[in-house]
Amino acid sequence: MPIKKINDTLYLRLPARTGATNGNNAANASDAINATNAIHVGDTTAKQGTSGIQTMPLALALAMRGRPLRTATASLSELAPQVTQVSEVVLLLAASDVTLLRVAVPPLSATRLRAALPSLIEEFVIGDTAECAIAAGAEADGQRLIAVCDRAWLKSWIDALRNSGARHVHVLPISLCLPSPNAHLSAALFQYGQRYELALRLSDHEGIGLAVEIDDEMQLPSAVAQLLATLAANRPVQLSVPASQVSLFDKWIDTQQLSQITLIEQQWSDWIAASARVSVDLISAFEGKQRAAFPWREWRWPLALAAAVSLFNIAALNTDWWRLRSEGLQLRDEITEIYRRSFPNETVVLDPLAQLKQKIAASRQASGQLNTSDFVVLAAALGEVWREAGNDLRAIDALEYRDGTLTIKLKKAAQVSLAAMRSPLAARELQLTPSPTDPLLWQVKHL
Repeated sequence: MPIKKINDTLYLRLPARTGATNGNNAANASDAINATNAIHVGDTTAKQGTSGIQTMPLALALAMRGRPLRTATASLSELAPQVTQVSEVVLLLAASDVTLLRVAVPPLSATRLRAALPSLIEEFVIGDTAECAIAAGAEADGQRLIAVCDRAWLKSWIDALRNSGARHVHVLPISLCLPSPNAHLSAALFQYGQRYELALRLSDHEGIGLAVEIDDEMQLPSAVAQLLATLAANRPVQLSVPASQVSLFDKWIDTQQLSQITLIEQQWSDWIAASARVSVDLISAFEGKQRAAFPWREWRWPLALAAAVSLFNIAALNTDWWRLRSEGLQLRDEITEIYRRSFPNETVVLDPLAQLKQKIAASRQASGQLNTSDFVVLAAALGEVWREAGNDLRAIDALEYRDGTLTIKLKKAAQVSLAAMRSPLAARELQLTPSPTDPLLWQVKHL
């Protein structure tokens, strides 16, 4: 079945993993309520559904914004190309495969709750709780809804979907996807090959599923009615059946004049709408917080382009760095060569530019020229700017000159404007900065 490449949800209704049970329906139905409190794990029947997953026919629906677009039946191998194209896949487990419990749970964090779940349901499990997939729903009235099913069987389905490229996977019991019971209970008859199963939703948090034992299809309505009479306790029931069974059930109900059963045709829209309100998701039994698989296939070309652009930029930056480095080395060699030609008697050349400046300054000083970093030049410029800013000369306590820097020590409580002096000094290529250790010390030096 072709599915367009859109971000929708794919619903898959899994067949029941257990085989049909022996005995008559009335006896099975009378024990059904107790069966929810005794969970069998690790037996042979629990493992029968793990083979042939890829070829097993599945009822499915593709929905957008909670509205089914199309329905069909296909195997997982046939759906593999489409599984990667939907935003999420929702597995609907058969009602007989999931046991729903209401358990009083103390306030715990999500991590501690997951660790405590096996101990909380241990009294209800016949077998090892490690073989169970356990998930807890939201808390209500001091209790939590807990769903339990066979772990190995469910994991085989989840792994098959992951290997097919599913991004998000959710696992819900179909008994809780039936319409919420109000004035009547909700029941649904499902057909899995030659086997029939009745799912019944007793309340918002309770559901049960039982196999329907028949020798002939004509016995199906009476067998279902017998189970409903035992489980529903004369409460009105809304029963949904496959379209192929509507006529058979309708005639039988009219013949028997059963006013307690309201017959409707099964609709995927009812299950999809109810699934949005299910609080328990069995996928949490396998991962604390589901992480979506990144759609590498869809992003392969943008990622390849981004990688190519990044490599190009890195190569361009390294090429530019190598060019600038070569130019810097060439310029340093030229300055060194000029310095050696100008001062052939100098044997040690560590920083040719700094040494050249020192030599030029020394030559100017020897010829009587003043250097821009000399004391006289700095002091004269400071005096001019000091008067222009309107500062009192008596605010200066001392002047100190060292290594081309003129240090001004101010008297305490001196009222001097630093900002008013910076611009005039900058115009004379001088820089005025306060000392980081003493606010009364200012330094003036050539830029």
